[in-house]
Amino acid sequence: MDMKTKELLAKSTGETLFEHTWRVIQVSQFIVRNLPLPLEQRTNLEKRLTLCAAVHDVGKVAAGFQSVLLGEQRDWQGKRHEILSTAFAANIAEFNHQDLLAILTHHRCIPSDGIKGIHGSLPTEQLPWQESQPALWRQMLDEWNQNREVFAEFWRQVCGAIKRSDLAEFGKVANLQYLGISDEWLERSVKFGQVKRVSAESRREAALIRGLLITSDHLASAHRRSQKIPRLSKYAVLKQSPRHFQEKCAVHQGHLVLRAPTGSGKTAAALLWARNNQKENVRLFYVLPFTASINAMHRRLIDLFGLKHVGVLHSKATSYLYDLQLESETSNKIKAQARAVAKKSLAKEMYYPIRVCTPHQILRYVLRGKGWEQMLSEFPQACFIYDEIHAYDPRVVGLTLASARLFASWGANVLFASATLPKFLERQICSVLNIDQSSVLAPDPNFPTDLEILVKKRHIVEIRDGSIENRLSEIFESSQRVNSTLVVCNHVKTAQQVYQQCVDYWGKDGIVLLHSRFNAKDRNQKERKLAEKSLPRILIATQVVEVSLDVDFDQAFLEPAPIDALVQRMGRVNREGKKPPAKVTIFSEQVNPHPLYDKERVKASLTELAKAQNPLGENDLVSITDAVYGDGYTGDELVAFEEGLNHPDIVEFDNRLLAGAHQDWIDEVIEKAGGSIELLPKVLLKRYEQLMKNGLWLEASALLVSVRFVSLASLPDGVINKHHDPWIIDCLYDSELGLQFYYGYSDTN
Repeated sequence: MDMKTKELLAKSTGETLFEHTWRVIQVSQFIVRNLPLPLEQRTNLEKRLTLCAAVHDVGKVAAGFQSVLLGEQRDWQGKRHEILSTAFAANIAEFNHQDLLAILTHHRCIPSDGIKGIHGSLPTEQLPWQESQPALWRQMLDEWNQNREVFAEFWRQVCGAIKRSDLAEFGKVANLQYLGISDEWLERSVKFGQVKRVSAESRREAALIRGLLITSDHLASAHRRSQKIPRLSKYAVLKQSPRHFQEKCAVHQGHLVLRAPTGSGKTAAALLWARNNQKENVRLFYVLPFTASINAMHRRLIDLFGLKHVGVLHSKATSYLYDLQLESETSNKIKAQARAVAKKSLAKEMYYPIRVCTPHQILRYVLRGKGWEQMLSEFPQACFIYDEIHAYDPRVVGLTLASARLFASWGANVLFASATLPKFLERQICSVLNIDQSSVLAPDPNFPTDLEILVKKRHIVEIRDGSIENRLSEIFESSQRVNSTLVVCNHVKTAQQVYQQCVDYWGKDGIVLLHSRFNAKDRNQKERKLAEKSLPRILIATQVVEVSLDVDFDQAFLEPAPIDALVQRMGRVNREGKKPPAKVTIFSEQVNPHPLYDKERVKASLTELAKAQNPLGENDLVSITDAVYGDGYTGDELVAFEEGLNHPDIVEFDNRLLAGAHQDWIDEVIEKAGGSIELLPKVLLKRYEQLMKNGLWLEASALLVSVRFVSLASLPDGVINKHHDPWIIDCLYDSELGLQFYYGYSDTN
């Protein structure tokens, strides 16, 4: 191919190599200038990253690679352009081993050891060393030299753009012979490789450069640059005068534990703390346990800080962003879908200065899943707000506390906020953050604005013998005396049965069912109606109501559960305490014989509630929570918590840091943490196929139902078709009851 009259390409879209290179350089410079580092360190880092960006794609000059981009040949037979880029960079003395490793691994990881990191690793048969140059490498080099003349002109142009004309000569004289990296950098072996033979400081520096180069490359390819980090102090987070405890949060410096009742302004207090603790170029991470609460917080922070500053990260974020996009762009669903995907991708990069996410997204980085290196730029000095940590399972609580301890060692400031934080967790948080009671804050009854929320009594709790099933007549009778009633069951099947009996008694009007076995399309529609319109006469729900709805019922009937789950359910009744105390009836037995929760903790929760004097306020519930949990986790829960808290990859983060690689298993563990699988009800197959045919894959995926693996154990063979992607389940599904485990239903109309 004659390149003398053609420009070198970087992308098959026609984007030239110079255009892409210049974009990466500009993005990298902008990112570095907005890092929370001293000016001298930023200046040095910018200089190094500019050079890395300048050379990162020069391997694409190879004739074969250019032919692929021009559509003249199908592929480049797996040959890696970044190896050529590194060999060129090795000619320039300013590049050290850390820089060269970043260039070499900006697409793939260091070579596999045959056990780990096989997928996505650099092929050893292409790597040139001083003592040996494989035949495949020599072939790649020949292809690169075919375009040497046009490359020299390209390199001269790049050097002019970055004001380094002193490097232009390398375009003509550079001798691509070897990588310039000592072999220990590419060895994964713990005993003999990089971790053993390279200092932790150098490994961390290499990982930092790699993370910055990769995110710069990704953003430049998307034709984006990261947003300038806003000063939170310029934004008003309160519309009314602050309560006393909010004023205290607003001036507190450093880590903080905040315990404040639901509806008291806890979120505003946390944001006031973040305003006070934000240093120059510091990012904010708001961590919540559930996707629904994350979506709600994302909307709230957008209203406060603007759409361009706030990103969202969780496993269902693309679908949420698609729905959000459709609110303003209903005419073109394909375009809305593309924008949702783009925004989800940007949230994974160093783009949004404020992010709302699950703890699992943070753990993905800490445990060194794919893309972990960018946290080395973002997490130091950052502000982290963890909300309702006790809602996580013990192992995730332990991992989260271990992560907070690590971030604190990097100069980050951490706030843990909760309405009912157990004392034992408060002690653990204080221990890992090395803080005392002066950094634990709650509303103070000595101040009128705080006393106002502390004296509110929201509930009258009654523990009744029996189960919901054999007390339905009482529920029906009581429901006639109020406008809205909440019924919460522990199992989907129970909720479906109770719903059917309510419909038999009342008719369908004013009766709503909500549980986890609705697909996203139907569940989102139900939740929107509950949020936008007046509440139904009766809502029958499972524990999804604990995490997904900001609603306010007049009374509730609940199946037995641990105190923390009961507190969340009760929080959906007389939510802000503006009405007289509302009645909450908790039954001593659940309908389904399968125990969903630890029996002893459920028993202790009901015992402590029965002893409490009605009416109950938030402080009463905190005391009951402390009494139930006592000194903390026990048995298997304690083992899981301590495993998380003492996880070696976090405790020994620097000692175990391997630059140029990630842990493959992390992503799967994070995504599958719920032990669930997405299934397509057979009745929806035709609709799914039509949406896929129309290119609306997000709407198609919204037809899938998430089902826990353990729930599938009782189904006979043949009910699930595992040969289809996604798996198909031959059970009844409709928008009224959701997925029902009555198999053999094959009507696909």
